[in-house]
Amino acid sequence: MEYSEIIYLMSMEITEDDIGNQISSSKTSKKCYAKKQSIRTNEFYNATMNGLTPSCEFVIKRLNYSGESELKYNNELYSVIRTIDPKNKFDIVLVCARKIGIKEDEPSE
Repeated sequence: MEYSEIIYLMSMEITEDDIGNQISSSKTSKKCYAKKQSIRTNEFYNATMNGLTPSCEFVIKRLNYSGESELKYNNELYSVIRTIDPKNKFDIVLVCARKIGIKEDEPSE
C-alpha cells in the first residue's frame, strides 16, 4: 500500500472570551500522507440510508490521527463521517464526504 496522496487534517482551536464563552478562533492543519480509495458499495448504501453522502476514503497511519473532523485534499474540504479500524493495527480509514461549494487556499504547515 503506497501513501502517495497529501492531505491536511484540520482541527479547530477553541478559546474563551472575557466572560467564559467558548469561541472557535482558528483552524490548524497537519500535513499527512494517505492512500485514497473509493467507497465500498455497502458503506455507501448504509451512509445514504442515514442521509450522508460519502465520496471517498483515506487510509492514513493511526499515529497521525487525533480525532480531527475535517480534512483538505486538492484544495477541497471533506468532513470525516466515520473511521474504520482495519485488521492492520497501524492504519485507520477515514470515510469522508466532500463539502460542496467550499474551497480554501493551501494551508500553511
